[in-house]
Amino acid sequence: MKILTSDQMRNIDRRATERFGVPSMVLMENAAIAVVDAIFEHYADADRISIFCGPGKNGGDGLAVARHLQGRGIVTSLFIAGDRRKYVGDAAANLTICERLGIPMYDIVDSDSLENALIHAGDADVIVDAVFGTGLNRAPEGIFAEVIDSMNEMALPTVSVDVPSGVNASSAQPFDPHVEAAVTVTFAAPKICHVFEPAAVSCGEVIVAEISIPRAAIEDEGVTLALTTPADVRPHIAPRLAGTHKGTYGHVGIVAGSFGRSGAAVMCARGAIRAGAGLVSVATDPEAARLVNAGSIESMTFPIELTASLPEVTEFLKGKSAVLIGPGLRDDSESYSFVVTLVRSIEQPLIIDASALNAFAGRARDINPNGRPRIITPHPGEMARLLGRQTKEITADRIDVAREAARICNCIVVLKGFQTLIADPEGHVNVNPTGNPGMASGGMGDV
Repeated sequence: MKILTSDQMRNIDRRATERFGVPSMVLMENAAIAVVDAIFEHYADADRISIFCGPGKNGGDGLAVARHLQGRGIVTSLFIAGDRRKYVGDAAANLTICERLGIPMYDIVDSDSLENALIHAGDADVIVDAVFGTGLNRAPEGIFAEVIDSMNEMALPTVSVDVPSGVNASSAQPFDPHVEAAVTVTFAAPKICHVFEPAAVSCGEVIVAEISIPRAAIEDEGVTLALTTPADVRPHIAPRLAGTHKGTYGHVGIVAGSFGRSGAAVMCARGAIRAGAGLVSVATDPEAARLVNAGSIESMTFPIELTASLPEVTEFLKGKSAVLIGPGLRDDSESYSFVVTLVRSIEQPLIIDASALNAFAGRARDINPNGRPRIITPHPGEMARLLGRQTKEITADRIDVAREAARICNCIVVLKGFQTLIADPEGHVNVNPTGNPGMASGGMGDV
């Protein structure tokens, strides 16, 4: 599922109407229906709903929501921030319908009119926030800022249309003030603010609604940022056929572990087995081999003095379907020299992690000069060492850093952390939304 900026969404909307002929009124109508469905799903007992509308298309969505709520028997009131005479196009059409339906409307143009409006809005069960949408590019000011503050102070469940008002759709950093929504209904695809914190926290639960924007209108935008969903992953997990055996599912070779760090090798081996590898073999220092044997009984262990036995390790890797190197290796010059030499010789698909990444600190371009199938899996500290940066620089702009590292290293980059990023050398980045704080423990990266 693509993750969009406000500019990209604007282009997609335009493409849907101009190229594919989808009337903008249809998009507004479908958006309103999606919001109403979300309200009934989450707040089925709500009898009275206050809808705050702004001066643009987002406000037009709110007006359409009011029509549908009234049609379903909900006591609905509209609170219009700004001059309602500025509505144009589809928003103006919905305003006219709401006026003819006799839906109560309260204009909010200054502090006095806001105070009067709040008297009528406060007895609602739910608030609908339709003041600002994805087009907002600066902090709300004046009466609009007062309206947003007032909505938050009402402390009622708030359903935001597209984005919470005051949140910058194209950024993880919301403007101030901004609405704190319980539910946000967005359209066609999530925006950056829906995915990345702290803005995502203000969005509450995010519902992505389909409103008849053609899939091709999104694909033609060339978006390179995406959210990984179960639907994306499912086709890559093939069912196991009855006639298969352990040899069908590959043989993973792991070069990991050392004295005092044997657990890393154990976690890697057990992770490979859990992921479905038919066979797993671990080459590790003799001091660690006994513990690896005990900790991962399904895998095979090969005690090798790693740094002193490069030919043996090379022989060990022959015939392996894929290789992992790094977790639990010693962090010293001898180990680093061993890793660099070994990595250069490996032709199979290779994952480079932990100490093996440290071996390439400041030498990122040496990881894959020949364009072999390789994946690196740094956490922010390892990425900082690899690129010669400070860790705070990595965490400040993770998406661009992941893209840059994938280009420099000429391989797939898995930048670990909350919302792990997966980047390729062509600039595509996927966001993994899974995980939880319980994963913040030693060994999780090895798995």
